[in-house]
Amino acid sequence: MRIRIFIPVMILAVLVAVYYWAWQSSAATVRTEITEWAEEERAEGRIAEYERLRISGFPYRLQVSIFSPQLGDPEAGWSWEAERLTGFVLPYRLNHAVLVVEGDQRLEFQRFGHREVVTGAAENQRASLVLRAGALERFSLDTSSAELTREIYTPAIPNVPERTETMAIGTFQMHTRRVRDDGDLPRDGHHHAIGLNAADVIWNGHPYEGLGSDIALAEARVLAAGVPGGNIGSVEPDFLRQWQENEGILYLDEAAIRWSEIEVAGTGVFQLDNQHRLEGEATVFVSGHARAIDALVAGGALDPQYAEISITVLGVIAAIGGDPEGRIRAPLRFEDGTVFLGPAEMMELPPLY
Repeated sequence: MRIRIFIPVMILAVLVAVYYWAWQSSAATVRTEITEWAEEERAEGRIAEYERLRISGFPYRLQVSIFSPQLGDPEAGWSWEAERLTGFVLPYRLNHAVLVVEGDQRLEFQRFGHREVVTGAAENQRASLVLRAGALERFSLDTSSAELTREIYTPAIPNVPERTETMAIGTFQMHTRRVRDDGDLPRDGHHHAIGLNAADVIWNGHPYEGLGSDIALAEARVLAAGVPGGNIGSVEPDFLRQWQENEGILYLDEAAIRWSEIEVAGTGVFQLDNQHRLEGEATVFVSGHARAIDALVAGGALDPQYAEISITVLGVIAAIGGDPEGRIRAPLRFEDGTVFLGPAEMMELPPLY
């Protein structure tokens, strides 16, 4: 009788011991990989720092807490930091992590010769990351109740912001998954289907005051083909150059925005030309076009010399279409660094790198 009781107890004890050893082994692997990755990033001149690292969660999961994480790339001109980043993984599936960002965050980057600093926090910010052989397979980000401040600095006055904007975001979602080559996509690089959705946005302080501050909805579905296929962990400074060398293509399957009284939707296909400017064709559906053009001129995004002819062309298209609310369907062409609305020039395009 004692033997019959003792044997199951011993088996259970062995199983518990084996699982405990496996959990500890997985925790050690995760700690080593994070430490080695940070050392490799620093050796390449990038920033990968944190105050301390804690692994807990036994027996159900691995909970990796990184306190005061700091990431960045001085050459590419960006940096990011947060109060705490927590990852949840299962001991038997280390390539799938759920990430939660807590507390205030700070993002700094360079764009078109200006330094921009974005600070803020979200009530909830959660991401899911799936890797395959170190490369991105799937990623999703869900954010709600975010409050952000954006400061834009010019080289002439580097320590005082030229403009400060605030943004309250009700919800923001981004989802991406890798798409396998079907023969019609570029031969080199990876291909990702990306979905973006933002709702209930209030954007104050932006340069396009005529558009108002309320953005009810902004969404897009794109296929980014030929994305450089390096391992996850850092964005290389020559990302756009590599994408162009891969003959990268951006398929805009659907995009839409409802900004105050203006609605815009469209589809298109884009690449970069030999001078690194956007080229391609799109079809857009617009209502409230006159107000939108006036706001773009006031904000400096559209040269006044193009505004009058753009309003005229769009007005003719609306009249021909016969839509009682003035909604139009218009062709856009990006060619030789210029945006064409039908046959009319609208604006010049700068190189992206």
